[in-house]
Amino acid sequence: MKNRRLNNKNPIHLSIAIYQLAKLRMLQFYYDCIDFYFDRSDFQYQDMDSDSAYIAFSCEKPFQDCIKPELREHFQEHKYDWFPRDYNTDAAKFDRRTPGLFKDEWSGDAMVSLSSKNYICYLPDESYKVKVSAKGVQQGRGRNEHVLNPDGFETVVRDRITLRGTNKGFRLSKETKSIITYTQTKSALSYFYDKRQVLSDGISTIPLNI
Repeated sequence: MKNRRLNNKNPIHLSIAIYQLAKLRMLQFYYDCIDFYFDRSDFQYQDMDSDSAYIAFSCEKPFQDCIKPELREHFQEHKYDWFPRDYNTDAAKFDRRTPGLFKDEWSGDAMVSLSSKNYICYLPDESYKVKVSAKGVQQGRGRNEHVLNPDGFETVVRDRITLRGTNKGFRLSKETKSIITYTQTKSALSYFYDKRQVLSDGISTIPLNI
């Protein structure tokens, strides 16, 4: 006979709701903030993930100099709907922990983005360091630095190729029940992108025709 009661110990619905609300907030930020206050000639989205967006602006201080003149007063009235309060130190610290508000994560002059978790940000100012994200590829202590650098990312885009990297580590062998080391060669940087259609210039993208 079938059980009359089902014990569901994993709150899957909660994780789904959080993920969907995060994506909704990113869309609200694009359409109701960036696309509303800025002319489209003044910004370009470089990369977007579930909880972050990298945007290139045409001016150094976009939220002061690039906002449409007729909307600058409106932005001042509503900017704390999107960003942490900056008029008080305690309020700013509190708001930096508030979900749904956007904080400055990195600032610089150059970025190559191959996919949502595969990018490099470089040419930083004195407050930021070069930032590299390469999902599934080991970093640190010189590992794969011959690939995970500005020239490597630029080569992938320019020549439309895939660069390979090497992962090293140890694991438990099921056969011998002992710890063994391994070396794995895998694709580190790939030009292939399947979430949007890449245009002939190799950089611009449009939605998939599906």
